[in-house]
Amino acid sequence: MARDFTDPQLQQIARPPEALALTALQQGDTDTLHRALDEMAAGHAGLDALSLHALARKAGKLHQDFGEDRAREALERIGRQLMATWVAQWQAGGVDDVRGAIADLVAIFRHQVGADLAPLEEDGTHVTLHLRACGSGGRIDRQRLAERHPQAYGPWRDGVNSFCQGCQAQQRALNGALGFDAWTADKQPGGACVLRFHKGAQAGRVLFSDAERLALTRTRVDQARDRLAQGDTAIESLLDGQRKEWMPWHDFGVVWLAHFYAIALELGGPDYLDELLAQTYEPAFVAGFPRYAALDDEALVREIARTWNYHCADFHLHEEDDRFVFTLDPCGSGGRLLRAQMWRGLFRYGAPLSPRMPEAHPINFLRRDAPTYCTHCAASNRAQLGRASDPAVPLFFVIDGHAQRAPGMPCRTFVYKRQADRSRVDPALFHQVGLPAPAASHP
Repeated sequence: MARDFTDPQLQQIARPPEALALTALQQGDTDTLHRALDEMAAGHAGLDALSLHALARKAGKLHQDFGEDRAREALERIGRQLMATWVAQWQAGGVDDVRGAIADLVAIFRHQVGADLAPLEEDGTHVTLHLRACGSGGRIDRQRLAERHPQAYGPWRDGVNSFCQGCQAQQRALNGALGFDAWTADKQPGGACVLRFHKGAQAGRVLFSDAERLALTRTRVDQARDRLAQGDTAIESLLDGQRKEWMPWHDFGVVWLAHFYAIALELGGPDYLDELLAQTYEPAFVAGFPRYAALDDEALVREIARTWNYHCADFHLHEEDDRFVFTLDPCGSGGRLLRAQMWRGLFRYGAPLSPRMPEAHPINFLRRDAPTYCTHCAASNRAQLGRASDPAVPLFFVIDGHAQRAPGMPCRTFVYKRQADRSRVDPALFHQVGLPAPAASHP
């Protein structure tokens, strides 16, 4: 096989949609600009869905395997760790502290796909967010997943789905640490919800202007479209860096998952973590196989480039005869966790519920002192490589689990071409997840 693209062509493929939008804006090409804005608005949709369902299903599995009381206890522990930085802000009590705490919680919900946020309301003691449609737990309610798949999504004894159980645990953790109700939520019919945030030490002071109360509920794409509709083309600052704008929800979900993995290790060791991923992550990953298998090589590498752009990664793309190689420096999840670069400083290995795995296991790429979060990449490798003999299964997201040995090192993803000889796939990739390599077609 030969290379299909020149290096400049690969650089174009690797560019995020915001780059196309900026070029179209500079050239006055409004049709291309609006198409790019549509692509930008949906750029993180697949990752958002994977995160939402993985989180809900993990809570559901704990509920199924250990009972409701132990599952609630685990969610409470996760909630305390996730809310620690918000507790510190509310306790500090300054204007910027309380404003920042509230604005960042709103940002988590703003970037959930399908969310519909009304402008914030503010009175003397509270800031209120009306989620006319919640993009996470409310979405699960609208899709009736707790009724259709009760083991995975609930409902629990109180009738609340598995995802919302985690959200409520976070509220209890925050409020318990502060000694007052800083964040409450009132679930509404149809997947709506009303969130109220107490101003704490800043009660009686106006925290947000009218313009801020609107802007905090609008994404950059929303704001860019609003300005264009008014004839205002000064939107460069809204476009530049948009691929990472959803980092609040992205990183919050990633860290939440990392804490679930820690709980699994405590409850059943590496074998139970392996089982957790096999049952709550791999099915969602495998569900995408037909879509990726239908893409030609160019469409596939473009799709994976879009995924890494919206996974908050920084990367370089190059091509080999049988595959494309993404060098991630860092990966937007496991790599940034390893470097302690998550939003708000939410995660650091060695902190509570943030362990490494001391012993080698197929679910951690047979590594000692392995970063726990990266186990889900071993699970996705297993899902692909375990079916490598089936040409209908795409090898579209194969991770080199031994590339990132230290926080400053990059990781690598391989995207194999449709006509690649699978018997020549590096045997080490199979061995890393405890699978036998296929027999070589040419002895």
